[in-house]
Amino acid sequence: MTRYLVLLSFAACAFGASAGEDVSFATVDANSDGFISESEFVSWKTSSGEVSPADALIKFIEIDSDASGMISEAEMDAAMAAKSEQESDHGAASEKRM
Repeated sequence: MTRYLVLLSFAACAFGASAGEDVSFATVDANSDGFISESEFVSWKTSSGEVSPADALIKFIEIDSDASGMISEAEMDAAMAAKSEQESDHGAASEKRM
């Protein structure tokens, strides 16, 4: 269970292309089939030039929690929720130090 939570945490951090980016599932799902394929994800993730194709592929694998080769909207939601939770945990830890 801990391993799953750690992987999910990394995946959530990996999903955003840049700090503060708010992306919708439909934005990445270029062919609107209800899933994000590896090629759609890598294309989207590398479009800014800040992420290499290899790093994008690693991030895709981390988010694809059921290893289906596609990211479902539920997997994306889980990654985004974990990212949000991690950010709020980080903020709470920062406030405690003050």
